[in-house]
This record gives sequence, structure tokens and C-alpha cells, in this order.
Amino acid sequence: MARKPATMRYLADEVPPPAIVLVNALQFVAVIASFLVLPLIVAREAGLPPHQAEGLIGWTLLALAIGTSLQALPRGPVGSGYLAPSTLTAIFLGPSLHAIQLGGLALMAGMTVFAGLVQVAFASGLNRLRRLLPAELAGVIVLMVGVSNGIIGLRTLLRPDAGALPAAPEWIVAGVTLGVMVAANVWSRGLLGMACALVGMVAGYAAALALGVLPLARLAELAALPLLAPPAVAQIGWSFDPTLMLAFAVAGLANGLKAAGLLTATQRAQDADWVRPDLGPISRGVRADGLTVALSGGLAVFATNISASSVGLIAATGVASRRVAYATSACFAVLAFCPMVSRLLMQMPEPVLGATLIFTSCAILKGGIEAIAVRMYDTRKTLVVGLSIIAGLGVEAFPRAFALVPEALRPLTVSSLVFGTTVGFLLNLVFRIGQTRREVLRIDPAQPDIEAAARFVEARGAQWGARRDVVLRAEWAVQELVGTIAEGFAERGPLRLSASFDEFNLRLTLRYAGRPFPLVRERPSADEIAADPEGAHRLAAWLLGRRTNRITSQSDRSGEQVVRLSFDH
Repeated sequence: MARKPATMRYLADEVPPPAIVLVNALQFVAVIASFLVLPLIVAREAGLPPHQAEGLIGWTLLALAIGTSLQALPRGPVGSGYLAPSTLTAIFLGPSLHAIQLGGLALMAGMTVFAGLVQVAFASGLNRLRRLLPAELAGVIVLMVGVSNGIIGLRTLLRPDAGALPAAPEWIVAGVTLGVMVAANVWSRGLLGMACALVGMVAGYAAALALGVLPLARLAELAALPLLAPPAVAQIGWSFDPTLMLAFAVAGLANGLKAAGLLTATQRAQDADWVRPDLGPISRGVRADGLTVALSGGLAVFATNISASSVGLIAATGVASRRVAYATSACFAVLAFCPMVSRLLMQMPEPVLGATLIFTSCAILKGGIEAIAVRMYDTRKTLVVGLSIIAGLGVEAFPRAFALVPEALRPLTVSSLVFGTTVGFLLNLVFRIGQTRREVLRIDPAQPDIEAAARFVEARGAQWGARRDVVLRAEWAVQELVGTIAEGFAERGPLRLSASFDEFNLRLTLRYAGRPFPLVRERPSADEIAADPEGAHRLAAWLLGRRTNRITSQSDRSGEQVVRLSFDH
């Protein structure tokens, strides 16, 4: 069972008070609704009239509502059980616009269904990729989620493509938004602290109205919209084009990789003792996300993915209860019939959105750094981590260069998280070539070099990317074992020390010719140690039993003695 981190207030299974559930749901809705600009781009490309464009937004909100609840299902073949709301994803932007140009909105819808099914198939094989997703790469993924959020926030705030920096009023709005969020998060322990993002966004809206960053004329436009209206259905239709299969298949795989990374970050934030990804709920979550993509295509709306900003909100507020997911779904469903309110959220000022994304990135970065730092590294592991991070940062630093890749592969480079994860997967696969999983060290019992034994364990731990604390325990144990065996149990040499590792256990095996090594379950008393010639050896055997998770001693068929030490990892 996961141990609750000190920064978390409510885990997935816990039930917060209704007020906390509601304000956190509103926070997620406010952040996610700002990305509804993507359906508007699609509507403009498809030449939809205004009422159909509004209908596209309504059906998009319904898809988000279903996807968010589907993801939160705690049991069954679908759903991670986590609070991981759905949002719109830029991964599908290029292929979707290309499909619209070739065959209109119906072609985009049909190909999106296909991409969702590809992602579902990817989810079914995710458990088989366990060896390609070691904990250090999971840490890189978490880190890149934070980096991606932060850079998107900076890009939204600074608008580097506009050719001029934001004006003073926009800086003030961003400062007010971020300042209120930070103050509420740091100095408030109650409801205000858990609603820090929502409070900051409200303050940002107020500042934007006061300073003219959000013109009153834009709010006046909302008066022409009905308060309640069902979404139009005229745009729904489907078609298929085999020439687009590759582009949408790549988009589906990229979407699945991103979902896996975001669910890993969510999982990491909710377990103080997290050591590696639990791929069971992650694969079910990726499957739920793929089904939501297919549902989006079925409704002829833009594709979805798990919200990266939501991962940051969970880490910042400490509220991860799935009750919030169901409340968020209800809010999306209500908004689907309230075009006036949804349009207000879509008009979120850029300084407010940028400051919110920067705020949510901080806690995610912390989780990623911690996950990376807990492991030991050799040259291969160092290159996997380093090159994955650099590849992801390259996408953010040089987006125009990565935009030149072939159209079918562009979904892999539209996101730093997806590209960094892809590079990490491939490098981890390549570097497994020639990597020995089991090695043997020979030791002369007449002159036992216990330091060499410790260095042997340290080198294997770094090669395999084992946790540092486990390797340090194993180093102490192997020095104690080798010294004791050489001194009192080995009759002739050499001692043969071997190590193996399977991500869940680090095992050390010592073979030698001589007397059996005793297993001592109870600590010998001081008198027993002094009176018994074997007293010191019995004490060493007892200490080894205490410092390992399992220890066995037996003779093999050849008459050699075999002592095995096992350390849970």
C-alpha cells in the first residue's frame, strides 16, 4: 500500500469534504478550458459556421467529461484509478489539419478513431515493455512533464514569436496571478491552500480587467451567446483514408507515450516510497485515454490526452482524490450546455494562463529530480538520462528545426515529453546489447580483498541502475560475509562471488569449498560470544540476517557451500 507523502492531503481513495472537491474541480476546469482554442482552430480550418463551431466546443466538453471519469475508474480493464483529467492535445494538431484539408471534418473524425484504437493496442502491450521503462527513465519522464509545463507557460507569457515583450500591464497580471497562487499555497493550510490555483486565476482575471489586458468589449460579446443551449450535431460524420494511417498511428503511439509519462508522474506524487512505475494501473490508464481518443473521433471532435497541467495541480494542492475527477466531469458536462461560461474560460488572458502553467510545473520538477537522483549510474545509464533530457529540451529550444521532420513522424517531435521519452526508450533498448546481467568475482580466502568485493557490488549496482540505499546495504553485507567465510569456513579457494539483478531484487551468491555457514535467527548473548569459539561468527551471521531481506545457506550437488543474500529493490 502506498505511503502518503507529507505534501499530499488526499490520495486517490480518500474522500475530501464537498467544498474541497468542488473548488479543485473548478481549478481543473479553468486550466483545461483554456486549451479549447484547439477546437476553434479545427473549426476555422473546416469552415464551420459559428453555431456549428459552438457545437464542436460542446461535444468536446462532453468527451472531456467522459474521459476524465473513465480514467478515474478504480477497477476493471479500463481506468488507472487516478485523478487525471482529460484535455486537448497538440500531438494531433498537424495530422488533424491535414485530414481536414483532404476530406473535411469527417476524415479527421474517422482517422482519430483509428488513432485511438492504435493507442488501445499499445496499452495492451505496455506491461511487456517493463524492462524498457526503468525507474531512472520514469524519473526523466516526470522531469520532462515539469519542463514542458514550465516552458509552455513561459512561451504563453513571453510570446517569443510576437517580436516584442509583453507590456507592463501584462507583467503585472502575471505577477499578481503567480504571487497569489504562491502565497495561498505556502502560507495557507486550509481550503485556501488547496484552491490556490483557482484563487490565483480569479485574482489574475480581476487584474486583467482592471488594467485592460482583458477588454470589457470581449466580455460584452458573451452577451450575444445563450446561457443554455444544447450542442449542435450537424458536424458529426466519419470517413477513412489509408494514406493517413501512418501519421495517425504515430500520433496514437505518441499520445500513449505521453499518457504513460503523465500517469507515472501522478503515481510518483502519491507514494512516498515510490521506486519504480507500477505498469498495471498505467497500462489501464493508457487504455482509457486511447478509448477517449476514439470517442473523440466518434463525436467528430479534436483528440484528447491526459492533462499535464493537472499533474502539477495535484502536486501543488496535495489533492488527488478521484472524487474530484467525477466532479470535474460533471462541470464539463454542465459547461457543454453553457456556451457563455465556456467562452469566458476560453478568453483566459495569456498572462494568467502562463503564470498558472509555471506554477504547476514546480512540484513536478521536484518529483522528477528525486526519482532520478535515487539511482546509481554507469556510462550507459548516464547517457540514457542525459541524452533523453537534452533531446526533450532540444524540441523546446529549436521547434522550427524539429518541424522539418517528415509529416508522418511530426507527432513525435511536437512535445518535449514525447520526444524525450522516445529517445530514452530507444537508447535503453540499444544499450541493453552486450550488457551482462550476471558476473563473477574470484576471491583468495588466504588474502581476502573485501574492498574489491564492495567495489564489485558497487560497479554492478551502477551498471544496472539500482537504488543507492540498496547497494550500500549490499556492500556492507558482502564485506561481512566474505571476511567471515574466509576467516572461519573456507577450507580452500577460491571464493566465487556473483551478482544478479531483475529490478525487483538484487541477489548476491557466494560459493566456496568448506564448512556450512550457519543461519542464526536470534542474537547471541555477550557470554555466548565470549565462551564459544564460533561466537564472533555467529554474531556476524545474525547481523547478516538482520541486514538482508533473505539469506540462505546450503550445499549443492558438488558439495560446495552456497550462501545467497537477497535485497528487495
